Amino acid sequence: MDGPRVGQRVEELDTPVLLVDLDRMEANIARWQRLANTSGVAFRPHVKTHKVPAIAALQLEAGAVGIACAKVAEAEVFVASGSEDVVVAYPVVGHEKWRRLAELARRARITVNVDSEVAARGLSDAAAAGGVTLAVQVEIDSGMHRCGFDSADVDSITRFCATIESLPALVLEGITTHRNVFFPGGESMRPEEAGLEEGRLLVELAGELRAAGFELREITGGGSISGAGFAAAPGTTELRAGTYVFCDLMQRGFGVAGPSDLALTVLATVVSVDGSRRATVDGGTKTFSGDRGVSDGRHPERAPVIARAVDRDIRLERLTEEHGMGVVGDYESVSVGDRLRFYPAHACTAVNLADELVGIRGDLVEEVWPVLARGKRT
Repeated sequence: MDGPRVGQRVEELDTPVLLVDLDRMEANIARWQRLANTSGVAFRPHVKTHKVPAIAALQLEAGAVGIACAKVAEAEVFVASGSEDVVVAYPVVGHEKWRRLAELARRARITVNVDSEVAARGLSDAAAAGGVTLAVQVEIDSGMHRCGFDSADVDSITRFCATIESLPALVLEGITTHRNVFFPGGESMRPEEAGLEEGRLLVELAGELRAAGFELREITGGGSISGAGFAAAPGTTELRAGTYVFCDLMQRGFGVAGPSDLALTVLATVVSVDGSRRATVDGGTKTFSGDRGVSDGRHPERAPVIARAVDRDIRLERLTEEHGMGVVGDYESVSVGDRLRFYPAHACTAVNLADELVGIRGDLVEEVWPVLARGKRT
């Protein structure tokens, strides 16, 4: 079966299909690069959102210093496509993964997050065996409690930095964190306030480590929700963000993206309706993933749902594999065969389910990008 083609009209596309509004995406890329430039920090997009080397190329052309990814397999895709400066923003553990990172370091500058001696020694052994050098950044837990050293445990962090510096083929580059607003007390803060606090915390920690004799070149963090605040904190060096490239209902719910910033939509067809204000579309968990996202709680009209229709009072509230069950507003009329575009709650997980992204300008298909890094879990 033929897939999407450049030059097609949107109305000719089969469904479900993920659409990228190119004008909006390009504006998002430019806006965030401008934010970083104005704040005097480097910008490193996280490619886990789009997983498309061609989009990463647009981000690099706009001024990004390199890319971040989550897994070694993602890094392999992007290095093969020409990326020369890659951060694996994840604590990599496993002999095969360490070997693969050392192999990548032959072709690109590779930096890896670390928070354990096991990982540090494994990276060191693999890099030394491969005759390469790996840069590492110490992962700091600033409140999200996902991984990393407790930011208040300066003694442990200091000892760990000393261990890294004692190991061959490793370079201690800096410290990094990620939390956005997902930490105790974060729900009561504005995103920019949370980001500013995050940046100040990391800069203060870096000051203590530098006083102990460690040269830290990078202090990195941020995210698509709190990134503006992090970049504004004096002393931070690099801002990272991923979802910003498309934006989604989660960013909308926290008030850091407006309706005109949302660049990713899912085009779906209504396949069933009933008389109780319900309609079913041809996209389920294999299209939308089921993530509902979160919001700041201050905007009831932005309450988390799986997806919301563009310019229509229709929201998806339940999914099975191939069915998306929606609630239709009282003043809406929907018929079988209608085609609806939906903003997903979480752009990243929706993209990971798609074979391609279809870039549109107006009603015409201008780009068809294979999602080359989808499903890369190792």
